[in-house]
Amino acid sequence: VEDYLNISRIETGNMKYDFKILDFGKIVLDTTKELASSIKRDGLELKINIDESREYKAKIDEGKMKQVITNIIDNSVKYTDVGHIEVSVSKDEKKGKIIAKISDTGVGIKKQTMPKLFKKFSRAKDANETNIHGTGLGLFIAKKMTEAHKGGRIWAESDGENMGAQFYVEIDAV
Repeated sequence: VEDYLNISRIETGNMKYDFKILDFGKIVLDTTKELASSIKRDGLELKINIDESREYKAKIDEGKMKQVITNIIDNSVKYTDVGHIEVSVSKDEKKGKIIAKISDTGVGIKKQTMPKLFKKFSRAKDANETNIHGTGLGLFIAKKMTEAHKGGRIWAESDGENMGAQFYVEIDAV
């Protein structure tokens, strides 16, 4: 229900954002830790590569970014039967960008699926074989929420079927 409400708010321009200068790395770390038990319960290893001694300051809406990271990690878990989920945060000082990366050892993404991945109600043709749950809204919402942030961009990469996937969330550093 919350996804449908968010879609409505996004499409009508009524989504509210509360931008503050926060540590994006800490938000990614805290969100990942909150999801750790469910990741492990699904029999997956969780790897976290975030340098906690660094600051990853950005002007962000904490709740929205938590939802973005949660949606991506949940998606990775749904499509990964064995192996691991890895979460990292890096900062490109030259470009002034902070990048969160969530990678998995899951089913991967077929080349023909990639252009539809972040579209509303879009699911891979054979998604039901791997995961019967899902509405095709999580990545769409993550994309819209990310794009509402300064320099916000989200994308995925995969070498194809059974090759895992990598999801990236990029925002401007402050």
